[in-house]
Amino acid sequence: MEKDILEKLYLKYTKAVYLYLYSLCHNHALAEDLMQETFLRAFCAFELSGTEILPWLLTVARNLYLDMWRREKKEEKSEKGKVQEVRGSIKTENTGNEILGRMLEREQNEKLYLAIQRLKYIEKEAIVLYYFAGLTQEKIGDILNLSYGNTRVVLYRARKKLKKILEGEEM
Repeated sequence: MEKDILEKLYLKYTKAVYLYLYSLCHNHALAEDLMQETFLRAFCAFELSGTEILPWLLTVARNLYLDMWRREKKEEKSEKGKVQEVRGSIKTENTGNEILGRMLEREQNEKLYLAIQRLKYIEKEAIVLYYFAGLTQEKIGDILNLSYGNTRVVLYRARKKLKKILEGEEM
């Protein structure tokens, strides 16, 4: 019975945890490794009755990423991570309008992704958690160790900066 519950939790939250980790590390393989470690820790500590699963998983994922980042920083202070762009392929069987629509959507997504990357670290995390993971401001505050008021301010400022970036104004 517990195995079924764990499998359902994995299937339900895999995408959200992966996207959050990918937004932090910009590396597909590393995000997958950290996601697997997150779920391994979740399964080992499966006493989650009464807690909300997704915020807890995202907190575990964030802590794993930060631990890994600190370890790497100590080992190699001079080397910085590089952003890898993931580009999908267009199927040739689609009609011209579908292809054009997908190309425009991909371009908009790429612009949004690049704009989010220009934000401060805390603003980037708050935006990803709020809009892509669908967490409440209270849960984001818990994960980022911010008060509710500070979380609201961070989100407000991040949205304002994103708007300026996307409208082409200089910050």
